[in-house]
Amino acid sequence: MTAVTPLEPHSTAAELTIRDVIEGHTAGQLIVTADDWGWWTVALAGDTITPTTGVEATVADALERAGFLIRQGSHYHLTHSGHDIAKNRGFVRGVVRGWEPTFRQLSGNAHRNSVPALTDPGAVARSCTDIARRRPEIFASIGQTIAADTPGTTIDLGCADSGRVQALAGIATKEQFIGVDIEDGVIADATAEVARLGLSDRITLLPGSVQPEPELPAWLAEVDRDAVTTAMTFFLLHQLASDGDGITSVLRGWMRWFPNVRRLVVGDGYLLAAPRWTAQPWFSPTYEIYHAVTGVRLWTQQEYEQAYADLGWSVVRSMEDHKMLVTTILERG
Repeated sequence: MTAVTPLEPHSTAAELTIRDVIEGHTAGQLIVTADDWGWWTVALAGDTITPTTGVEATVADALERAGFLIRQGSHYHLTHSGHDIAKNRGFVRGVVRGWEPTFRQLSGNAHRNSVPALTDPGAVARSCTDIARRRPEIFASIGQTIAADTPGTTIDLGCADSGRVQALAGIATKEQFIGVDIEDGVIADATAEVARLGLSDRITLLPGSVQPEPELPAWLAEVDRDAVTTAMTFFLLHQLASDGDGITSVLRGWMRWFPNVRRLVVGDGYLLAAPRWTAQPWFSPTYEIYHAVTGVRLWTQQEYEQAYADLGWSVVRSMEDHKMLVTTILERG
């Protein structure tokens, strides 16, 4: 029987109201819109937001009434809650734009045990990068660990829009980076962005699946497998493990692909559970239910740690972002 990470009990169970549901959905749409306009980046940098059109003024007014912005004359800046929203906008985008097509399928599929994941790949890729980069000190730790070692090649398995490898390339300046993602369109757009940034000599992006199979994937023929010393994966291992034969099987497959890999960086979400959503950390219920309806199993912290130990990996550092999202740096002799 799978052990689930326990949560603190609540003496009184709060309930969601219809107002929470309706207004929460509207707030989510406005948060993503403001992000598309670059408002949250501007505000987090300490600058103010100045609407110049009627639509912008309406959105700013709504965000003020929601408690995320505060007005000073014709300018707006972040409240405490707004700062939290701005830092965590990747989670909001993932649900409001990225995952919404999956949830929309439920109405017509009551006869099924699960529905296939149907997402907006671009929105999901951007949300994954936003979530990963919301804690720059975590990326600094990863980059500094890579930079302190003999230069080699770091591969991001499931690289999304390559935002992570772009960030790390600025820290570990002698390292080569490879990113692989199953979404061809996302890789094409990311390749163009890498070229625009002048990083094509250090970052190579390839389309393809990173699920270990008996046959080697075609993209692997374009990689110097012996040169890969660090393998990373973020927000994907749980799904590959669910589709395959578990965490240990996936990691063992990657170790076969890259015989000289001596460092793993795994960022993923742990399974947390509680009888009521309000007893769980925010975003955790959505994460849990999204995967339940798509038939993807989530894994506990204990299961990850057992898989690492079984394969001879030692935890060098474990960094908690959201309570359920943990990035772990592992090494082996």
